[in-house]
Parts: sequence; C-alpha cells; structure tokens
Amino acid sequence: MKKKLMAGLAFGVMMFGMAGMSSATTLTFDTDTTPGIDLSGGRMTWNGTGGGHLYNEGYLDDDSIAFTFSGSTYVNDFQMNAMPWLNYGGGDIGRIDIAAKDSSGSTIWSTTADLTAYTAWGDWLTISVETDNVALLYFTAPGNAPHDNGFWPSIDNLRINESAQVPEPATMLLFGTGLAGLVGARLRKKK
Repeated sequence: MKKKLMAGLAFGVMMFGMAGMSSATTLTFDTDTTPGIDLSGGRMTWNGTGGGHLYNEGYLDDDSIAFTFSGSTYVNDFQMNAMPWLNYGGGDIGRIDIAAKDSSGSTIWSTTADLTAYTAWGDWLTISVETDNVALLYFTAPGNAPHDNGFWPSIDNLRINESAQVPEPATMLLFGTGLAGLVGARLRKKK
C-alpha cells in the first residue's frame, strides 16, 4: 500500500511539474498578420514562397531591422537564407549580425551569421538562440565589405515560447497542504 501511495505522489509531482511547461510556437510569416511580433526599421515584405519568409526591400536605405516581441519571450531558433526573394540574382551575399536584447536594451545573446553558402532557395541555415527574456531581435548589416549595409536575407520559421509563469507561493502552499492531507488521510485509514 505504501508503494502505491508513493507512486501516486511521484506521479502527482511529475504532472504538477509538467503543468508549467509550454510548447514552441513557429512563426512562418505566411501573411503580414503574424501575431506576437512587431517589425521596425526597414521595410519588410511577407512572401508565401517556400512557406513564407521575410525580407527587407529597402536594403540600400536601412542598416537594421528589429523584431519586437509582445512580451518577454524565449527564442528557440529560426532559419535564414541568403536569397531575399525567389530567383534573386544581384547584390552581395555575406554575413549579418544578430543580437537578442532584453527589455532594458542589454544584449543577452549575439552572433554573426555567414550565409555565403546558403544561396539555393531550398537551403536554409538554422540559427539556434535558446535564450529567455528576449524583448527584441535585432538584425544589422555589418559595415565591412562585401556585406556593408546592402545585404538582407530571408528569415523564416521563428520558433518561440512565452516565458513560463512562476508559481506563486500561495498556490504552492495550497498544493503542499493538499498532498499532506492526502498522506495523512491515507495513514489514518491504514491504522
């Protein structure tokens, strides 16, 4: 009987721990009504080719593009390709600087993506971020040739999670009291 009770408690604790877990949402940019982010800087264009992607039409005029999330967000990963649009045939293909910033504007993650090998439309580089508390993803064309302020690749399949809610102490206390009561009732019944 004691083994059953312990197994039940272990199962309950495991299920309680899983209750706060969330699954990733993939933003595919099929339409310009992609929920959860706002775009600033540059003129981004939604395109249904290849499942949808974003690219910056005004790449000669702008140095950066920012994705602003509606709340503190866990960013898993996203894909990039050196082709701004299908059958792209001009311009320099190179690198792009990417930074994740928190709500205070501090950089919490950054990388430089080299897309020189990703020039076929079906060939995408997956960039792993795996960072929490992201308020802004910032894309910048580096100022060094051959990719100085004139290279804007496609971005697709941005996978995000909203930050998990932290249980409040009162809820944890209520849950613990309930479990203790169940154990006590079970022990009393045994006697």
